[in-house]
Amino acid sequence: MRIVSYAGPRGVVAATALCTSTLLATRGLAAEGPRLESAPSPAEHDVDPLGQAVPRFRHLGLMFDFGTLDGAMLSLVYRPSPWLRMYGGAGTNGAAPGLRAGAALLPFRSGLSLSLDGGHFFPGNVNGIFATFAGADYDDSHLLEHFDYDFVKLQAGWEVEQGDLLFFVRGGVGFAWTQLPADDLSRISNLSSLVDPDGSVEAFLPSIQLGIIGFL
Repeated sequence: MRIVSYAGPRGVVAATALCTSTLLATRGLAAEGPRLESAPSPAEHDVDPLGQAVPRFRHLGLMFDFGTLDGAMLSLVYRPSPWLRMYGGAGTNGAAPGLRAGAALLPFRSGLSLSLDGGHFFPGNVNGIFATFAGADYDDSHLLEHFDYDFVKLQAGWEVEQGDLLFFVRGGVGFAWTQLPADDLSRISNLSSLVDPDGSVEAFLPSIQLGIIGFL
């Protein structure tokens, strides 16, 4: 004997509602799936001391410049931030090799710049340099045959950066000093006003500089 049960309209409605809720729950779990957190993309900006975002930039570069006190110089540049550069290198003043180190500050990140440099040139014959400026009437001096000096200079300038190249021009004041041998002084009757009786030479001189930086 077969028994058939009939729940009536209420049973049909309840069964339909149960199937519908089960189907919706299954679809929700399938759509949600396992949650995978995407790795953060590399930052495209740095933050300056004021907390403002600035575009990323290259930190290392090579600088070539020519100046009245430091001659022609080739330097390695390190830029830890957009508003500060530090550099050091070597070059020549046309008579002897020399070394130089310095830093440049950009208070507005572009345009105006302030720089402070210092260096030393080894002994060399600078009579040719003096003759270039003094003309054919210049007489060589034995005091300048082994002439070395130290210098510092403070400059303000303007610079323009395009791509990986930066051009700059600066002007300011420099201070140079050296010590002449006492034996050579005894053979000179009329010393320049820049030379002290003990042979020390100290002078403030105008300083002009032109250069280019290529960032690597």
